[in-house]
This record gives sequence, structure tokens and C-alpha cells, in this order.
Amino acid sequence: MALTSLESINEKIEEKRKKDLESILMISGSDAITKNEFGVTLVDANNLASSLIFKNLSKPKYDNEELVKAIDVNIIELKPNIPTPNLDLIPKPLYDEQVLLVEDLRKQLEALNVIVTDLRSQIITLQSQVQTEINNRLSIEQLNDVLANQIDTLTGTINDFTGQISTSLQKSVDESILRASLQSQNAGFKAQIEALIQQINSLNSIIEGLQSQLGAVRQQKEIEQAAKGLGGTNINKIVSVEFSTKGTPNDPTMAYKIKNARDDAKEWVYGRNLKITNTDLEPVQITIATTFAPNQRWFSVPRSSFQISAGSTEEITFTETPGNTSYDKRDKTVFYSGTISITVTRKDNTTETKSFKTTLKIAHPKSYDGF
Repeated sequence: MALTSLESINEKIEEKRKKDLESILMISGSDAITKNEFGVTLVDANNLASSLIFKNLSKPKYDNEELVKAIDVNIIELKPNIPTPNLDLIPKPLYDEQVLLVEDLRKQLEALNVIVTDLRSQIITLQSQVQTEINNRLSIEQLNDVLANQIDTLTGTINDFTGQISTSLQKSVDESILRASLQSQNAGFKAQIEALIQQINSLNSIIEGLQSQLGAVRQQKEIEQAAKGLGGTNINKIVSVEFSTKGTPNDPTMAYKIKNARDDAKEWVYGRNLKITNTDLEPVQITIATTFAPNQRWFSVPRSSFQISAGSTEEITFTETPGNTSYDKRDKTVFYSGTISITVTRKDNTTETKSFKTTLKIAHPKSYDGF
């Protein structure tokens, strides 16, 4: 008898269930599944539920790998991946030393920037002076060209007059009748020639005056160049001042140090002597002024106002006055700044003043050496 579609489906499901059950029992090793005498695997069908539950398992199934891990766990698998800290750090003493070095370099850079600014200003001033002298020289050359043209014109006129006079004289020889007229003309020509000669002499005087002025300008430039060539500081273009002993460009022009200790040692460091040279052809007036920090007048000027004759040199040695300074027994080194100003007045009353830095060092005994 043929099966319906539902019965066929049910039969297929039942077969699949039995196969699945046999597979589970075979894998688990249950005694509920056995083989008959023909080697066919059978499931105990007497009581299916009791067979599955109460029959013994002949071969238990375990995951040996997971079991080993449960008994002897490798700690590496449980430890988190913590990054190793980077301990490559800069030691603090080395860091502090580098910070101090950077600060010192910054101060040196600021001082060099001030020097560069001052030199640029001097360059601009000198360029302006050079341009002025170039303009003056061009003006004089133009005037000389005009005078030379006038002289050429006058020379041509004189030559023309000379030719006319020669012609008149020749005619006077040939024509005695016209002698008187020619003599009159000759007298007029002579008067004109004398007037032209006077004009020429006047022009020559003008040329000599201009040449004299040009010579004076050149001479003044030579005097100024001579003052610059002395190697000191140039004041009012014609006076050179030079302090000794000298330090580096960053050191003060004048410096003095006193040890803040019982032995009270003291010493000039820079600028005790001053040499002033006048390269001008006229005498100049020199005025020296000083400024100090309060109660720190550590030197005096033997002559504060005097005159230097033309081409002469004056030398001044400053007098140390440490008794006029005031300081405590401090556990540190203190610097006091001041200035010394030199004013140069020329015979034409042109004046220029330049100032120089002075420094007094009240030194802790351990920092007395050096400056």
C-alpha cells in the first residue's frame, strides 16, 4: 500500500532521529547501543528512555587540551600586554646645566644684537657723509667745467682781437691815410683787451678760491681719516680717545673690583689710563663727566675740563677712591654700573659727546678672580 506524503515525511524524520541517536550513543560509548551476532549496531529498544539514562558509558570523552589548561594554566596567556616604560630620561643636573647654558647664550645674543644695531647706525651715518662729499665734489667739478668754458671763450675772443689788431697794423702800414683811425681803433681794442684781462684775472681768483676750498675739504677729510686710523673711539671726527687696559667688546670700558672680605683686596681691571689725541689743525676743548651708583664713587678724574692743542696728545690716569664706596659683607657678588662721558668742542663750536660704560664689582671672596 502506497504511503501518503505526510507519512513519507514522518518516516524520514524517524529514520533521521534514529541515526542521530545512534551517532550520539556511539560517540559517548553508551551500553545502550550494542552489536548483534551479525555485527549490526542496535539500540536497546525495550525501554528507550531508561536505556539512555541508566546505561553505563564505556568510553568517556574529554577535551584533553582544555583539561590540561584547567589544571596547569600558563600565566603568559592570562598576563595583559603591558608596554615596557621608557626610562631613557635626562638627568636633572645635566638638564639644569643646559638651561643655564641656553640663558647665557641668550644674553650674549642680546649683547651682540645691540652691537650690530650700533654698527648699522654708524654705517648709515658714514654713508650719508660720503654721499654729501660726493655731491660737493660733483658741484665743484661742474663749476670748474663752467669756468674752463668761459676761459676758452675769452681765449677765442682774445685771439680774434689779436687777429683784428694784426690786420689793422698791416693796413696802417699799407694805408697811411687811415693810420689815425687805426690807432684810435687800436686804443679801443687795447681797452677791451685790458677789460678782458681783468675778467680773466677775476675768474682766475675765483678758481684759486674754489681750489683752496677744495683743498681745505680734502685736508679736513685727511684729518678725520687720521683720527679714525688711530684705532680708538672717534669723537667729533677729529679726536681719538683710547682707554687701557682693554677687555673684550662685551666688557665695560672701565672696571674695578673689591674683594668683600677682611683682607679687602682691590684692583683696576680695565680702563685706568686714557689717551686723547687731537688730529685737527686747531685746538679743541675736552670736558669729562662721570655718573655713579649711589655711594659708589670708586674713582676720580684728575682734570675734568682742559684744552688740547693741534696735533697733540694728552694722557690721563684716573685715581682710584675705594674709600668712597659703600658695601656690606654680603654672601654674594654685586655689580654697580655707571658712565664716563667725554665731550669734544671744536673751534667752530661744533660739539659731540660719547659715553662709556663703567662697572664696580664688589666680589664674594670665591668669585674675586676674573670679572
